[in-house]
Amino acid sequence: MYYGSVLRAVNMKSNARLLCRRFLSTEREFLATQKPSLSDLAKKNLVHNEKDGYVMKSPYENISFPMDMTIDQYFWKNMPKWQNHVAVQCGVTGRKYTYAKLRDYCAALAIRLRNNMKLEKNDIVGICLPNVPEYVICWMGSAEASLVVTTINPWYTCEEISRQLISSRPKAIFCLIDNFDVVKKACELAKQPDVKVIAIKTELSHSFRDDMISFTELMNPKGLNLSESSKFNKNTGYDDLTVLPYSSGTTGLPKGVMLTHNNLISNCEAMDVNLPYEPIIRPTTADFQDVLPCFLPFYHAYGLIIILLAKLSLGTKIISIPKYEINSFLDITKQHKATFLHLVPPTVIQLGNYKGAKPEHFKYVRTVMSAASNLAQNDADRFKKVAHNASFFQGYGLTETSPLSTLTPQGLQNYGTIGWPVANVDIKIACVDDPSFKGLAANETGELLVRGPNIMKGYFKNDEATKAMITEDNWLRTGDIGHYDENGLFYISDRLKELIKVNANQVAPAELEGILREHPDILDAVVIGVSHPKCGEVPKAFAVRQPESNITEEDVKQFVAKQVIKYKQLTGGVQFVDQIPKTATGKMLRREIRKLFS
Repeated sequence: MYYGSVLRAVNMKSNARLLCRRFLSTEREFLATQKPSLSDLAKKNLVHNEKDGYVMKSPYENISFPMDMTIDQYFWKNMPKWQNHVAVQCGVTGRKYTYAKLRDYCAALAIRLRNNMKLEKNDIVGICLPNVPEYVICWMGSAEASLVVTTINPWYTCEEISRQLISSRPKAIFCLIDNFDVVKKACELAKQPDVKVIAIKTELSHSFRDDMISFTELMNPKGLNLSESSKFNKNTGYDDLTVLPYSSGTTGLPKGVMLTHNNLISNCEAMDVNLPYEPIIRPTTADFQDVLPCFLPFYHAYGLIIILLAKLSLGTKIISIPKYEINSFLDITKQHKATFLHLVPPTVIQLGNYKGAKPEHFKYVRTVMSAASNLAQNDADRFKKVAHNASFFQGYGLTETSPLSTLTPQGLQNYGTIGWPVANVDIKIACVDDPSFKGLAANETGELLVRGPNIMKGYFKNDEATKAMITEDNWLRTGDIGHYDENGLFYISDRLKELIKVNANQVAPAELEGILREHPDILDAVVIGVSHPKCGEVPKAFAVRQPESNITEEDVKQFVAKQVIKYKQLTGGVQFVDQIPKTATGKMLRREIRKLFS
């Protein structure tokens, strides 16, 4: 058995930090016994200075940063404690990997990616996979090889994938056999025919072909000295880039979000702090292991960092679910005696309203976290009737904040709030029209800004977009409008950003507008989000026809549907207009569009 990076040179200073952080301070012991009021904690952590105005600091336990280690070192540091426990298991086929096996496969993959595939440090590799157990091996093996991972939505069309390839230019891509031809076609469209496409075979896959690179052979530890993998990141720093997910930020087309080792570790640690009232995670022991069924996509920052990396680094068992279907999810939750659920508001609403969802499905569920968009109080209350044993809390963040920025105190019954800043994070509410971004007092509305170790390094090869997103003193502009109350709890009420959120998925209007303008019968177009009872929002297009064109709504919808994934399609419809309201500089007035046409 190989424990190379688990026991290798992480300096004594870092080890001391990790050990010390597990013990409550005298103050924390006092808080735990006295259970201070929310307002007391808020007053203690609200600070004011001339430059920043009012800033809310985190009431959660402080963490020492930087951690002085890479994400793979962090991931494996405690693995010997639970090496024989199952790390990840497929909810469909049942195939599974223990932590010990996972460790060996990741080390083997790292060695072969560098030695056999001739990839070099900081080369970019793509992972275009649904939620399968092998995702962990691809990701952590690449990280251990000191490569940078860009996560790709496996349900994308070849055109959508090609756009990400043009931006990120990966040297290799992991995918399922079933998706191999789509990925190869995307490489051709991106004019990158030399990208090495590595195919993963599962029990449900089609036959392996001679033109495919075998993932099974790459991860086979036979004949290797697995300790060799420890040499690849010796000169890698905690502030180096490690993952490159794509997000539209506040506006425009998707951009590569540069997240560092320390960005990821800060969010993993934020999920494992001692909260003022009770801990989120129970420690894994010989007799206990949290079980978490996961359908939230691993290619998304929420699924990748908050679930996969954070939970596996604590010894949790992940049940991977490639695609969500309510009855299957309920069966898996019951069968595996799930103790922890990560959900999004549309799923909470669906489960709360579904007659097939019974308390027996959630009998062992102790903790439920909802994030990605606002959740109404009555929707949460309805869900609690079937998951009545669970503590319920919410989080908020962006891909650009790695992604978590806030968490509600566990046990809080106010489901309208997104909670407090997570450990080591500061948040302020700034007046939208104030170029100094000075923080406002309680109950004043403005844009929410975030600062802390979770803030991205910037957008990949896009300094202009980075400067628009991050201020000179490192405050990240979220584009979300909100306020905080006298208890220091934050609320989101609106968005400055143009993004449309379909369930938990981001849709960039600019992408759809670009596609619409490619149609020969469309002169101009704009896309906005409109309310939808199940999805929260869906895209709706307003289009200007070319003179004498007879193009119909259905023609436009079909044209777009052929080029994008389902959630990006024009479910909200197409409305033809004479002109699109714009500023003198040509910028679309989306708020005016809503007033005039919706």
